[in-house]
Amino acid sequence: MSVKNKLRLSRKNGMVLISVLIVGLLAAMLAYQINTTNSLREENKRLSTPGEAAKLETAQLKADVAKLIQLPNEEPTVATVTDVAKLKTQQFFANARNGDRVLIFPQAKKAILYRPSTGKIVEVAPINIGNNQTNTTSQPVNDDKKSASDSVETGSGSRGPADDR
Repeated sequence: MSVKNKLRLSRKNGMVLISVLIVGLLAAMLAYQINTTNSLREENKRLSTPGEAAKLETAQLKADVAKLIQLPNEEPTVATVTDVAKLKTQQFFANARNGDRVLIFPQAKKAILYRPSTGKIVEVAPINIGNNQTNTTSQPVNDDKKSASDSVETGSGSRGPADDR
């Protein structure tokens, strides 16, 4: 074979290799785009129904806390601490931080303050709901209705743990 023929074959093989690489790269990009689009569609469906998203979030939060403490067999009302300064007067919230979550179990009359950022339980206390006040060694979760409802937001539609009183 002459040098010219070898160069032609070499160039031809190089062009074929570059073409194959470009087609492979395009196929990989297309697969990535399809996967991302499908993931976003699923996430959009999940978030388009806020009630369903709240249920999923509550279930995940309950599962996280259940790894640390035995929980009552009921669905909790979940609230988020949004203004810790307004809650500092309440013993239950003495060590709270903004972003902490409160799980309130009305039938078990128990409240749990959980910090998702560290994965730790900050406080557990009994709660008093309704008119049947009982003496406890801990201060009830919310004895200041205005302060608590302004500083704790729930994800389940009610204003906060103070609404249960």
